[in-house]
Amino acid sequence: MSKKNKNLFRLVAAGLFSILFLTLLTISFYGYVLEQIGVDHAENVRNYRYHFVMIVANTDSRFWNDVFDSVREEAAKQEAYVELKEKNQSSINTMVDLMDMSIAAKVDGIILECTDEENLDEKVNEATEKGIPVVTILNDAPASERKSFVGINPYQLGQAYGCQLEKMIRKLESEGGGRDGEGEYRITVLLNDSSIDSNHFQIFNQINNMMVTSEATAELVKAEAVRIPSGGAFESEEIVWNLFQSAKGPPDIIVCMDEVDTEAVYQAVIDYNRVGKTQVIGYYKSKTTLDAVRRGTMAMTFCIDTEEMGRYSVKAMMECIRDGRTNSFYSVDLQFVTRENADEFMDQ
Repeated sequence: MSKKNKNLFRLVAAGLFSILFLTLLTISFYGYVLEQIGVDHAENVRNYRYHFVMIVANTDSRFWNDVFDSVREEAAKQEAYVELKEKNQSSINTMVDLMDMSIAAKVDGIILECTDEENLDEKVNEATEKGIPVVTILNDAPASERKSFVGINPYQLGQAYGCQLEKMIRKLESEGGGRDGEGEYRITVLLNDSSIDSNHFQIFNQINNMMVTSEATAELVKAEAVRIPSGGAFESEEIVWNLFQSAKGPPDIIVCMDEVDTEAVYQAVIDYNRVGKTQVIGYYKSKTTLDAVRRGTMAMTFCIDTEEMGRYSVKAMMECIRDGRTNSFYSVDLQFVTRENADEFMDQ
């Protein structure tokens, strides 16, 4: 090979190497950018047939992130991409805003946690009228045109809480009886404002009915509901502190229906030296909550099967799209985690 040909070969080889290097560099940089904005590379190169939106009030909670993971995994099997909408995006402040955005985007379906926000039911109806099926999860909107509800019947859940509270009262009675040996047991149920007119208030009513009608608890228990604004941890902590500083003294049993409230109550139990005196029924399975249950410093915590909730949500949506109809209600399993079974949940 002549010297001229050798130089030409080297020049071509160098050019090909440069192109290959720049291509790999571009791919690497693109993957890094996707990772930084929280988008999986595989999801961007894959073609999806359907686009669903999931709208919930608090995307920071472990509960809703677990549900979303299940929804996304199940939807992928059905050639569907699921987008989790957040209220905190730029100037978006309401669930109604997120519904408007989703309707305008002409998504194929909406999975919605209903709250008592004004006009939210109307937006569910608007989406339905425009051919976008809406599946409600955890909190229902039975008066709306939603296609299906995935969650737990409030009556059923109130009964489950009531049974656990009755067992707790029996145990406390066998160990000494009465608050500090006398009087009624005060049961405080913390209700989140966003659900006051829906599931939480119905659950409290059922708990109260069971407590006042059961022979085992009728003369021993006084149940009360305390409303906590859905603004965040500060509001929750302030109300919980007031409970523990009340002239009546701290409640004997506190039932939490929110992860943030559970953390605030447990911290107050520690701060006010009420371990073993104020019994707590927590909500869901954060590491702190499970550790407290396992050590016996929290009586138990309530868990919903998030995997099942996600699976049923997608099932209901796909039935709407493919068959034009679906079950109006999918019941999700529930369980109370106690000291005896807490280890089973630690690695989940």
